[in-house]
Amino acid sequence: MNTPSRAKNRTRAIVIATLAAAGLAGVAVHAATSSGTTPEASAGHHWHHHGRFMHVLKQLNLTAEQQTQIKSIFASAKSQFRELGASMRANHEALAAAAPTDAGYPALLATEKANAAKRIEQMSAVKTQIYAVLTPEQIKQIPQILAADKAKWQQRHQNSAPAASTSGTATSS
Repeated sequence: MNTPSRAKNRTRAIVIATLAAAGLAGVAVHAATSSGTTPEASAGHHWHHHGRFMHVLKQLNLTAEQQTQIKSIFASAKSQFRELGASMRANHEALAAAAPTDAGYPALLATEKANAAKRIEQMSAVKTQIYAVLTPEQIKQIPQILAADKAKWQQRHQNSAPAASTSGTATSS
């Protein structure tokens, strides 16, 4: 009786992890491909909310030609992302309605994993195409931008954390 429970918990954990990964990927892709996003709006409101990759691209001072090429890459990928997103939603709904003991449950799980892998492959393909548009100098800037963003994030979160452990050392001067 303990083994089916363990298997059920493991299956549930796999499903949750897969859905979380697919969901995060879906949010990033949706943000990057949502209508109304234009490279010309890079200084405006839209690109600010399109995730980390868009934030990095914004800081690379893209030329007008690069902006046009990147917009075209996203436009080309948009229908594929929408199609896979619809498939993922339908499978997710079927998976949510199915009991782990149902005969079709393993197939639904396999489809969920395959869809998550496809989403990652699609995002990787788009990123590869975008990197091909960037200059070597711009590509070299990306790790620096990411490191600076990480440092800013850590600084914000350290400042907002309770200062209980540091308050004793700060007052001993």
